[in-house]
Amino acid sequence: MTNATDPSAALVAANEAFYDAFDMGDYQAMAAVWAADHPVACVHPGSETIMGRDAVLRSWHDILSASSRPAIQCLEPKPMLFQQVGLVVCIEALAGGRLAASNLFVMESGHWRMVHHQAGPLNTVVPLSGPRQN
Repeated sequence: MTNATDPSAALVAANEAFYDAFDMGDYQAMAAVWAADHPVACVHPGSETIMGRDAVLRSWHDILSASSRPAIQCLEPKPMLFQQVGLVVCIEALAGGRLAASNLFVMESGHWRMVHHQAGPLNTVVPLSGPRQN
């Protein structure tokens, strides 16, 4: 259930569940993160857009079952709420560098569920104090 007193905290927790599933290589937990009743899409670093729940989950199955799955850490998640939609932007830290990531969630049956994930390489070093805000 979402945290009625702090919806941003519930959104960040849903984002953490995504990275926990990745870190543990837990396909069932990853599948639970993704929306079942809304269209979904995913853009893995260097890949084309993957559309549809079945295709997105197949891609995660392949990644999570790979022996070369990298360790990843979500740094400085920044939640933004838009009523029934939430966005978390963050930095993904890997052994080989950092990626910029955007994770889009919708409210589904009282829980934040992911509808889009996109991560890509940074071409500059971003200080961990975070990006500038306008």
